[in-house]
Amino acid sequence: MSGNANGLSQWFRNNNPLYLLSVVLMLGGLYLVGSELETGKVSSLAVSGFFLVQNIYEIIMVAMALYLLKKKIQPQHGKLLLFFVLLFLGDLTFYQVRISGLSTAAGGIATGVYMLMAAVKLAAVIKVLGLTVHHTRLFFAAGAFSLIWVAPKVGYYLVDSIGRESFGYFDGSYVFYSLWLIAALIHLPLIIENWRNNNLKTEVANEYLGNETTFWRWLLIFPFVVLPLQMSATVMSDSYRFIAPTLSIGTIIAPWLLAAAFFAQTLWRHLLGSRDNINIHDSTVMLVYLIIIKASAPDFSAPVLINHALLVAGLVATWLTRCNHVNAGVLALTGLWHAGQQLMTGAKVAVDYGSSLSRTAWAGILMSGSFVLLLTGFFFSLSRNGSDDNPDGEKPADNSTESQTASVTTSA
Repeated sequence: MSGNANGLSQWFRNNNPLYLLSVVLMLGGLYLVGSELETGKVSSLAVSGFFLVQNIYEIIMVAMALYLLKKKIQPQHGKLLLFFVLLFLGDLTFYQVRISGLSTAAGGIATGVYMLMAAVKLAAVIKVLGLTVHHTRLFFAAGAFSLIWVAPKVGYYLVDSIGRESFGYFDGSYVFYSLWLIAALIHLPLIIENWRNNNLKTEVANEYLGNETTFWRWLLIFPFVVLPLQMSATVMSDSYRFIAPTLSIGTIIAPWLLAAAFFAQTLWRHLLGSRDNINIHDSTVMLVYLIIIKASAPDFSAPVLINHALLVAGLVATWLTRCNHVNAGVLALTGLWHAGQQLMTGAKVAVDYGSSLSRTAWAGILMSGSFVLLLTGFFFSLSRNGSDDNPDGEKPADNSTESQTASVTTSA
């Protein structure tokens, strides 16, 4: 019995579930407050109070984590606290979204304060723990978390604007496409940096964290997973109930799908191993992307053209930098397909135009063509040189030697 008690005590000391229970209670409280916001019975002052409590709670968690790591007291607990901070940064309770639903101004102020505080917390972690600064990683983390906080506000602002006489009617799906396109583009710097030599698996020793690359990977993976969930659950789900989109879902999210596939490859490149496996991944990704944009976008609107530009860029990049001949072939076939489409379109226009002409008009066209061919043939005849008078191509005989011989004989 004492052995079980000692084992339970050791497990408790190693994992410290009190932190988890604390986080669950805080998240539950925020969720309940957010639900109360929807009833409209909570004032802006009360909202600000709960928002302030959440920020204080996060600051305390970061301070406790840094203390445990810096003093090397249960470092695993310090790492656990830092991970729990990510849960609040990801706004998993949709607390900020609901604040924006109550008041656009209050939501904007809350997001501004939260972004500033998040930057301060991250800067404190990097400074105190002496982490190496990676600008591309910071750029993606900052961009992803900013979209998590800002994109829902844009969606709600768009919904609120529909029907206002001063705004008039506009298609909200283009705004949604812009948000997903931005979500795709923030992946590019990190993808490009690790395109040839991936450094996201390189172990970097840190006195307090052990391997600081693990910290950076979690800072990338968490918003990478949460961002599309937030965009789908808040921006798309709520807004599409009020706005009839003209763009298909496939067209709207296609840029993010392409970027996310290569970003996932960047994070887990070690699982692919050889270059052949990487090329298989690249070819599969580009083929799926090609199918999505072709199946969901029959028109030639700006989003469709951008998606096709991304297709060409991806095929060219994988062909030239990784010698992916499959993607080179797909690029050539795609070019031929589009060229054939243009030819068919032009031929159809010509046939339709010809069908609309009268017989008299066609007679004039044929007779005009006859004159053109006649004159062309005449000028071709004039361009022939004299040597062509000999059809067999034989050179004329050279009689100069015989003439000279005859001259000598006569003189003799």
